[in-house]
Amino acid sequence: MGENTEVEVPLLMDQGNDDNLNDSPDELYESQQQQEEFGVESLDYEPIHSVVYAKKKRRQQPRKIYGYTGVTLAKWTITILIGILVGVVAYIIESSQEVLITFKKDWTQKMIGNGLGLAFLGYATFGIMLVLVSSCLVIFWAPAAAGGGVTFVMAYLNGNDIPDFFRPSTLFTKIFGTICTVSSGLPIGQEGPLVHIGAAIASSLTWMYGRVPLRTKEGTSSRSPRDCWEWLSGILPQNWPFNFYNDRDRREFISAGAAAGLAAAFGAPIGGVLFSLEEASSFWSRKVMWRALLCTSCATMVLSWLHERQFSLSLPGNISFHGLQPEFDPQDIPLFVVTSLSAGVLGACLNNIHDWLSQYRPSSRHKSLRVVEACLATLVSVAVIFLLPHFFGQCLPMQDEQEGDEYWFQYTCPKVNTDTGVAYYNDLATLFFSVPHQTIQQLLALAGGENSPFTIPSLAIHSGSFLLLFILAYGVATPGGIFMPSIMVGASFGACLGRIYEIFFPLGTVQPGLHALVGATAMLGGVFRTSISLVVIMVEGTGGIDFILPVIVAIVLSNWAAYHIHSAGAYESDLEHLGGVCFLQSEAPHKLISVTAADIMAHNVICFNEIVSVEVDEVDSIALTRPLSYRFANVRETRITREQSYLEHAMQVYHHNHHPHRRYLNSKPEAVDELGIDGLLQEDSSPDVNGDIASDGAPEGSAAVKKPNHPTVPDKDLALDLRPWMNRAPITVRAECSARRVYIIFRTLGLRHLCVTDYNNSVIGMITRKDIAEAENSLPVVESWTPRLAYMDSSRSFGRASYRERTPQDVFFSVP
Repeated sequence: MGENTEVEVPLLMDQGNDDNLNDSPDELYESQQQQEEFGVESLDYEPIHSVVYAKKKRRQQPRKIYGYTGVTLAKWTITILIGILVGVVAYIIESSQEVLITFKKDWTQKMIGNGLGLAFLGYATFGIMLVLVSSCLVIFWAPAAAGGGVTFVMAYLNGNDIPDFFRPSTLFTKIFGTICTVSSGLPIGQEGPLVHIGAAIASSLTWMYGRVPLRTKEGTSSRSPRDCWEWLSGILPQNWPFNFYNDRDRREFISAGAAAGLAAAFGAPIGGVLFSLEEASSFWSRKVMWRALLCTSCATMVLSWLHERQFSLSLPGNISFHGLQPEFDPQDIPLFVVTSLSAGVLGACLNNIHDWLSQYRPSSRHKSLRVVEACLATLVSVAVIFLLPHFFGQCLPMQDEQEGDEYWFQYTCPKVNTDTGVAYYNDLATLFFSVPHQTIQQLLALAGGENSPFTIPSLAIHSGSFLLLFILAYGVATPGGIFMPSIMVGASFGACLGRIYEIFFPLGTVQPGLHALVGATAMLGGVFRTSISLVVIMVEGTGGIDFILPVIVAIVLSNWAAYHIHSAGAYESDLEHLGGVCFLQSEAPHKLISVTAADIMAHNVICFNEIVSVEVDEVDSIALTRPLSYRFANVRETRITREQSYLEHAMQVYHHNHHPHRRYLNSKPEAVDELGIDGLLQEDSSPDVNGDIASDGAPEGSAAVKKPNHPTVPDKDLALDLRPWMNRAPITVRAECSARRVYIIFRTLGLRHLCVTDYNNSVIGMITRKDIAEAENSLPVVESWTPRLAYMDSSRSFGRASYRERTPQDVFFSVP
């Protein structure tokens, strides 16, 4: 090569503002930390198609078993294992909280003989202790475990990398905290957390990025084989030959894990798949569908075997029918309409009140106040469930079919009459103190008639008070979901209406249990705004295929009624309030049609030449202080060595090696030093400033270049060739492109950033997820962003303050 080789190469000219070029990386990092303490980056589902990556993919991969490499078998094996583990965890959670709730109920009945106040004190103390443990784990150890977690699963599958969301500590806190919270007395469910748990299990089982030990020319490992720890690390998942810890593969596994979590909660394998398709996942394909179906089937069958000791998909889940007649008269449809509209309005009002109340809850900065809030909510809940049955509960005699059933709670009712042998139970206390899914089953089993086990006043008081307690608990800093409370309120409300319908239509075939089903379904529709998946979940979870028509009526009417009160569902509403998370909906907003890419892009983009001299950057830059032998004289004819392939792979899995749950911390030079790649290619001769290389690294088919006479080259004469590792054909748009089309491209392809070019095909700006979110929300463009490098996968996690006042830490404690 001649002296003007660097000039002849197409260059990316420096553009944009360079005010911060004189700042060192440490100074930039500290300033970014000051601007935003919490970083949420965008995932990148498209691999970087560099020269080295393309050369590696062209190589014929060994097909060892009948033409297969084993990757497909490994994926199916992991999928099955995810389903099995989710089923086991779901059984542990359900069994544990059932044991604790039953223990508290039996203990309370024994202590009531010594006084109601003493029983209340013991019950409240036990519940507050459970919530105290759960909230402290969340606030001081794993904040990402708060709430149900479904919202952040949706955000992650949409392309947002949520820090700490899938850490082992978060998974443990979610499991243990859910057991404590549900057992404490708070009206919180386990269904939502199971979605997060399934996704976290899937993330934990994909912790492998195909790292192969590098060997030098002498045949020895670059890591000493005599080191016992290094030898043992070879069996860890990250050293397995399969590379699954990338954004694209993890997205598929996490989608399947989320589906398995919901399927295990309701015993609905197909409903879980449809929920992941309709609500959780933003990217879907046929292979994801099959993988999710296998995962949900395994979870459901494992849970069925643990409960009934038989593998079956036909057994109902936690809620089921016991006594409803499959026939219903068409004249009942108008009554279904009334029940559906009423419950749908109730669900929409719940979302409105939650949004209003969330602004008055303590901030995450006041950790002790968050703990106090959770404990006070538990104390109020326990006080309500003790006082209301005492003053308003009805003492009813047990029927023959109720004898021997431990579900019915005597509470303060008289003991067994010695003369008549009749035992009594408190219907309102039974509704409050029993295991939630058992109460829902009893409500769905109301067949009507004079001998109803629950009176109308008790059902009305239970539905109203449970709704108020639900609103109070919805947002405390503990793990827990809102599926079960929504079903409980809707079922109790529907059963109450069904009992009222019996009075006004005594000659009809009104079944209060069927209206309880309609009310529960409509309540879910009003809260979540889902459609097809919710129909299948209710039909599968209850085993009531004969009641699909009332369920469909409930879904359609509740969604319609709720939309006019609160336009978004619970998940969409919380996604709108996430300060650091930008969720891209499936449809592009119409307001972006009149806006161009130039209007929403970031202008202050810094570009590097493809071949740069070290002297252009005198600071301790990460990219420019790496070994300077990563050079190629002719990129297209380059011979890819083992060392170069290793380096390319190390760069791809860079975020997964260091701070995988807080990827923005990798901008520090110390994180790069931990890769241990210094000196990898020192065997090759270093190039001169023009990019020439020595004979040891000469490309195939070319004459060897003589080694320079001088032993070393001064740093000021060295150059860095970025071409082998940069994306050769990044996706770009013209500045005149419609912002709506930019939205569609960004959302469909799952991009991390999008370059904007002018008529000369020169980069003039960059669009990230936050740029689109700003344009979508009609917010002013902030000009004080931190400059970024056009050739790197950089994000804007620290470039500016959050575009909303509410921080992600605050939302972590209130999402469903």
